[in-house]
Amino acid sequence: MWALIAMGLVAHSAQAQSLRNQLTDNPSPYLALHGQDPVAWQPWGEAALQMSREQNKPLFISSGYFSCHWCHVMQAESYQNEAVAQLLNDFFIPVKLDRELEPALDKRLMDYAQATLGHGGWPLNVFLSPEGLPLHAVLYQPQEFFQGILLRLVEAWTEQSERIRQMAINEQSAVSFADAPPRLDRSEVKALIETTMQHIMGQGDSLQGGFGDSNKFPSVPQLSFLLEQQLEYSDQVDNFLRTTLDAMAHHGLMDHLSGGFYRYTVDPSFATPHFEKMLYDNANLARLYLHAGKALNAPQYTAIARRTLDFMRSEMRGKNGALVAAFSAVDADDEEGGYYLWTQQQLAVALNERELAVFNAAWNMERPNELRAGNHIRSARPSGEVAKQLGLSDAQVGEHLRSAQAKLLQARKQRVLPTDDKYLGSWNGLALTAFADAARLLGDDEYRQQAMQIKQFITTKLWNGKNLVRAIAKGQQVGSASIEDYAYVGQGLLTYAQLSGKKSDYQLAKAVLEQGWQRFNRGNAWSYADNSLLPELDGIEVMLESASASPAAVIIDSSLRLSKLQPSLDPKQQLRNKALSALNRAQAEIMQGPFWFVSQVSAMRSEVLGK
Repeated sequence: MWALIAMGLVAHSAQAQSLRNQLTDNPSPYLALHGQDPVAWQPWGEAALQMSREQNKPLFISSGYFSCHWCHVMQAESYQNEAVAQLLNDFFIPVKLDRELEPALDKRLMDYAQATLGHGGWPLNVFLSPEGLPLHAVLYQPQEFFQGILLRLVEAWTEQSERIRQMAINEQSAVSFADAPPRLDRSEVKALIETTMQHIMGQGDSLQGGFGDSNKFPSVPQLSFLLEQQLEYSDQVDNFLRTTLDAMAHHGLMDHLSGGFYRYTVDPSFATPHFEKMLYDNANLARLYLHAGKALNAPQYTAIARRTLDFMRSEMRGKNGALVAAFSAVDADDEEGGYYLWTQQQLAVALNERELAVFNAAWNMERPNELRAGNHIRSARPSGEVAKQLGLSDAQVGEHLRSAQAKLLQARKQRVLPTDDKYLGSWNGLALTAFADAARLLGDDEYRQQAMQIKQFITTKLWNGKNLVRAIAKGQQVGSASIEDYAYVGQGLLTYAQLSGKKSDYQLAKAVLEQGWQRFNRGNAWSYADNSLLPELDGIEVMLESASASPAAVIIDSSLRLSKLQPSLDPKQQLRNKALSALNRAQAEIMQGPFWFVSQVSAMRSEVLGK
């Protein structure tokens, strides 16, 4: 095999010389990070596909995002390695993809990875034939293993490319979906709700909160569904919700200095996160805690919602009033969590002796460093315990902790946290929903003003009356809008219209939602993209949940809400009937795994039970 590779390197040397890294100064912060890699990265587009066809080389699409920890690791280990770069440049057309700018393509690649590997994640690396059909998927691998995979694929493609092509073609299938009537059966929906509750609670961790027994993600769609149902169920649901909400807010998922949630933790007790902060997580969690405060009569959750919204306003807002996408998991020195972690030496420099003693006692910061850059601030002890230990009053403990927090925030400002400063349409739509909801429920004028600023950004920079733009980066329109954009922006505009009460705002929301139907619902099925450079795949009847609610379910639910709130905008109930027909689909499939379809079930519940 090595002789074959050597012969191939010589044969392809002329082509390799003409292929250069095209990502330097790319407006996407993530793509620009790879602009100095020795890999000859190409941006996604027709030009890359054309090169693949002309040179008969497979495409290698590597999808990731700016704040992704393992994306940074694989870049350092593999994509900055000369030997790996030579293999990619000579035998493949390497394409770097910002998943946040091309969500539909990333979703398609992820579906393939999950179907063939049994799981997914980022960095997501998929090899495609020159015709655009997926051949093989790889997630993070250490350099040695990844290089071995490349060598085996080069050998296979060189010796039997036609057979590999045919196998990929044979995996494509055609599926059609029948019409569904625009009505729901009340008894069937109630049975589906009951099954959904059983599935969600069956996967819940009643002791530590959340779902699963390893990594812990917020799982906002599932928690929101439980919150809607909690009054009608036993104390078990109430206890599980409070356990989970408390764990997420009081352990390691929350930044206890400035506020804001990290994306997930790497353990089952919500203790140690990967340190990326994403706009979508914070928008979704702010809204979850806002409604939890009301539904559970728990003002402490309302306070967490406020703190999260205030973090978004103070830390993520750009000069245009919209919110940036994310903060990196690694600091400017490429240290995981380096911006957030503290050693005893660093604390001693920032705090006086009494503040240090109180802070160490409250947050257990004298434990051995859990990460290379220090300890994460998590899991505070009750102030009464700290006061008793140190011989202070509760008031003195509170005063010292507030003083210490202010000083540590000031010290942290001297550190550098890389920011993904692009403005994504869909995620700003989620933020618009959160701020508009908060302004309406809390009567907060600052949240109203923030909602107005996001709405103005969307209507002046992202929407031209017919089309949405995926994102603005470095002042440029970038990316390809997907169903997520039309769903979450439409939902945000509808929620803002409820706040403003203006007919024109309802009309705007309707225009975006109608485009969502027109572009992504065809042949009784949904698609993630309204056009694709790759061969068309079959649509799907019902979309799965992700970190945010299923975009198809959001379009359905928002359309039904709009028809109820403003019946004059849907006089013949065309929008309503379309939504009901789409809602009345794939019930057998949903019943088999309702944990992953809770937003669809929630929309059914709202329609049938009026809740």
